[in-house]
Amino acid sequence: MATSQERQRANLARMKRVMEEIENTTDDYNLINELHELLRKPYSLSLKWHMIVFKSEIDRSLWYLEDIRNEEIEIEKMKRRRGKEPKEELNKVSGKFSEIVSAFKLDHQMVYDEKANQYKLSKSGVSRTTRENIFAIPKSMIGDGKLQWSEAVKQKWGEDNIGQRESLERGFCN
Repeated sequence: MATSQERQRANLARMKRVMEEIENTTDDYNLINELHELLRKPYSLSLKWHMIVFKSEIDRSLWYLEDIRNEEIEIEKMKRRRGKEPKEELNKVSGKFSEIVSAFKLDHQMVYDEKANQYKLSKSGVSRTTRENIFAIPKSMIGDGKLQWSEAVKQKWGEDNIGQRESLERGFCN
């Protein structure tokens, strides 16, 4: 029989794998449900503050994923309506504003060309619909069989003063 610590380590490792699978697939409904199930399990080795931040970051990532899923659906609808998109890049669109807006695509952006003194529609170098690394911060927190304060979390949330205080309290109580 596995101990509580071994189960926690296995659950955190599975959670990390599930997040990586979600980033690499569009069929993610069951994976998101599994991620929610894993979040409901107790993680007593981790500090409560780390768990709060971890769940908050997963919620933020899932909210961002929902936006990505909506954009993926829109792109699929546009592809079905128009057929395949042209391979050539749209360099210049001139005319009325309505023509520019109708020519605008989700993977294109308006760029101001200083030489020509006008705006151009060009293909965006970075796709707005990328699933890659949307769980970067939560995945960075998983380590050593418990949740920890990583560099990515430190950059976003600052120093871990609350976690340090909580670990001190745990030391006094035990």
